[in-house]
Amino acid sequence: MKLVKYSLITLLTSLLLIGCNEDKFLTQSNPNALTPETFWKNSTHFDYALNTVYAALQFNSISGFRTTNEMALSDLSKSDTWYGTYSTYKLFNYTNSDPLVQNRWAELYIGINRANQIVTFIEGEDVEMTPEEKLEVSAQARTLRAFYYFELANNYDGAVINTVYHANSDSLNKKLNTRAEVISEVVIPDLEFAAQNLPTSWPDMDAGRVTWGTAVSLLGKVYLYDGKWAEAAAEFKKVIDSNMYSLSPVYGNNFNESGEHSAESIFEVNYSTSVLPPSNNRDWVDNIAGGNVTPSEASSIEHVFTHILTAGGFNVVTPSQYLHELMLKDEVDPTHPINALGETHSQRLTSSILVPQFYGTYFTRKWTEDNGDTYPMGGGHSGYVKKFTRWDTGISVIENNGQTSPINFRLIRYADVLLMYAEALNEQGNFTDAITYIDMVRDRAGVYSLSHYMSQNAGQFPKLNISEQVTGAPQPLVTPSQESIREHIRYVERPVELSFEGHRWKDLRRWGIIKEALDRRAVDEQWRLDNEATILGQPPLYISSYIIQNFVEQAAKYNESVHKYYPLPANEVQTNPDLL
Repeated sequence: MKLVKYSLITLLTSLLLIGCNEDKFLTQSNPNALTPETFWKNSTHFDYALNTVYAALQFNSISGFRTTNEMALSDLSKSDTWYGTYSTYKLFNYTNSDPLVQNRWAELYIGINRANQIVTFIEGEDVEMTPEEKLEVSAQARTLRAFYYFELANNYDGAVINTVYHANSDSLNKKLNTRAEVISEVVIPDLEFAAQNLPTSWPDMDAGRVTWGTAVSLLGKVYLYDGKWAEAAAEFKKVIDSNMYSLSPVYGNNFNESGEHSAESIFEVNYSTSVLPPSNNRDWVDNIAGGNVTPSEASSIEHVFTHILTAGGFNVVTPSQYLHELMLKDEVDPTHPINALGETHSQRLTSSILVPQFYGTYFTRKWTEDNGDTYPMGGGHSGYVKKFTRWDTGISVIENNGQTSPINFRLIRYADVLLMYAEALNEQGNFTDAITYIDMVRDRAGVYSLSHYMSQNAGQFPKLNISEQVTGAPQPLVTPSQESIREHIRYVERPVELSFEGHRWKDLRRWGIIKEALDRRAVDEQWRLDNEATILGQPPLYISSYIIQNFVEQAAKYNESVHKYYPLPANEVQTNPDLL
């Protein structure tokens, strides 16, 4: 069920939350109408307003279809060269007027502006709320504001700090603050305040609201991004020791409706198709284009992931051969109860991507029909994305031709916290304990743990990110160390566990290894291009038709000083003379 509804009340309050000029008001007014003068008086008003701050999470560049443009940048995905996504993002041809660049900035600031109004007006003397109610509402607003500012700082290497509401837009014209200033002056104080004043859980009717666990997990992530390993580990340990979260027994439930707001979910964006947009144009859905500053309740990400020959979608991003091989090497432990029915591929593969030559269905169609006919991959693809799509349902039940979806988007889940904690431990030199937490995530998936590999190989484990197809040799064994576990976290565990959840490009950026990752993929891709005649249609990838060339050109085009962060949006530079 979708228990936090945004659309209608958001539409109402978004009109109320726009700055006003009293000179423009008529001298006579309706005494029963809500105005800026009669609003901001009680808990009902602030709850309405708070819902608009949550609603900003639904915007396209925050959790909707434009996030897939960023996914296309990473080493986990490929895109057809005839798609605009390839020429714009894979080849780094986006500019400061690109929709992703401009909309993400604008949408994040819409969320910030709404949060600022709550934080400002809740201090009014005539607000009829208890001190406890005020703290709880402020804590929610400040958690979301911290998230929006964290995203700004890490996407644009800085942001304009504004933490109070200004009715006059000219007051928003300020200089760009550095990333460090944004984090220290806004993000950390907001999250520390929130952690002290948020509840650990909400009643079912309020599912989706941020909690103590959300604030603490975000705070740990903030420290992790800054390389403050001890501080990050301390925050993640609080979440782990709270025993309030656990891994879902079924990995795939993290990406469908049935598993929403589970014990694994820490920060989740609510979506629903109960209120559909007036047309099937996904550009309208949760987007600010055309003046629609209020998102709808439906997600638009499914249509981008879905294979065009099935549910009418556009496979703007598809799994790279690197991710495909990683998933195939996610080796099932046959003794694990989750594999009792004889599973030969891990849950992380079967719930994340569709690849040829294995059992399963895709929109209820079998890969191999009873008569032996196979369902071919289009073009040179070797897989399609399944996460956040209704791949296990019939096409006929998908409303609006798949352009809108009710599946919630998970921003932080417990598995991510466990892996971030393992990373923080490892960076402090404690790779032994890091393995313990990595193995917790692997065990849920029913695959062999690193500890198992080590017990079978004289204390060593395989480098699962090395392509056996390209090298023509078994994956080399390595001894556990800070360096080898770092490599495993960066190039195996986080990619396999968290693919297509919006983390990869941000991970590569914070680690400072974008160039390294793209170069590695370019080397493998060049080998496949050179050996195309002998590998098409062959195991392990069964690539059809031709090798799609992405990484050779992308790696050559990448410029750290230009492409690591997005440029400041053109429209913001034009309207804010103090920005530069």
